[in-house]
Amino acid sequence: MPSSFVRLLLPLAAATLLLSGCLPSGCSSGSFDAIAPSDSLSRARAAATPADSLRLVYTVATSEEQPMSYPRSLRYRPSGALVVADAERNSLHVIAPDGTYDRELASEAFDVPYLAGTTGDTLWVFNAGSDTVVGVANNRVLPDAGFAIERAAEASLVYATAHPDAFYLKVLGEDIGSTLYRYDWSGTLQAERTLPQPYWRYAGFLRIQGDSLWSLSGFRPVVDRLPLDLEAPPDTLALRGFDSPMLERSYAFLQGDTHEPPLLIPSATFADGRLFVLNVRSGWVQVDVFGRDGTLQHRLIEANPQPNTDFFPHDLSVRAHDNGYHIALAVSSPDPAVVIYRWTPSDAPE
Repeated sequence: MPSSFVRLLLPLAAATLLLSGCLPSGCSSGSFDAIAPSDSLSRARAAATPADSLRLVYTVATSEEQPMSYPRSLRYRPSGALVVADAERNSLHVIAPDGTYDRELASEAFDVPYLAGTTGDTLWVFNAGSDTVVGVANNRVLPDAGFAIERAAEASLVYATAHPDAFYLKVLGEDIGSTLYRYDWSGTLQAERTLPQPYWRYAGFLRIQGDSLWSLSGFRPVVDRLPLDLEAPPDTLALRGFDSPMLERSYAFLQGDTHEPPLLIPSATFADGRLFVLNVRSGWVQVDVFGRDGTLQHRLIEANPQPNTDFFPHDLSVRAHDNGYHIALAVSSPDPAVVIYRWTPSDAPE
């Protein structure tokens, strides 16, 4: 990998730095007109899939009473409340199910916090600044829940997810490659799995769905599935039907014709067995919905999309609600905010 593939700008996860990439509005000049054969098939499938509208429900913008600085990750709670991790304020924000700002939870235990998931009533936070895991319940940090982790100093990216039986980390770096780790809840390392090079291919969130650990990729439209015990190598699943105006640049990067890989997928998450994929666009929201087999089912686009080169969402969380879904986005630019949309599938019962 060329040394110019440096770390900067828009963190995808709990790490404080990210592999360099470009957004549709920010890539350097260059003319590319070829895409990978698999991308060509995906583009054709996407073109044949009608788009549904995302309806704006709430926008929770930063203010003196709602002091969000850098919302990086967010998770719906079973109650319908939304928790947002603020990597700059080192705090959590709680948004009520009706979209009103509830409270800010600050603690010395938070150090570049990232929401790793829930087990029971406990929300787990991975702190990228201190490499610690802490539990939160009833709007307070649990003093006896959590542990510290040792990882390679050269690591540039860390992604985390929680399961009732284990805690998982994905650690990436140009000099150390890519490795998945499984810990028990006392902090003891139980298993690890080295992922093939190149390391940038695995830059993306970890999710758990069913009996599998899903490793997402921000720079290619694929996901990798592994058993929860990490005893088998990853099974790669292509997202058939993913389309982006940056696929030409992505192919050029794979061919070595450019040093700027495009960021395609900042985040993705599961709801009702469907994979909701945040598809980077130049200023508006698009979410693609895939089945567990990786086949595109729906394309969701906000109503009346308008170009805005400063707009960038980092993460999304989805919950089923009244024959449809609420889709929440953590937005850092142009102003910190949480934006919540609603999607009602066309085949939903009245």
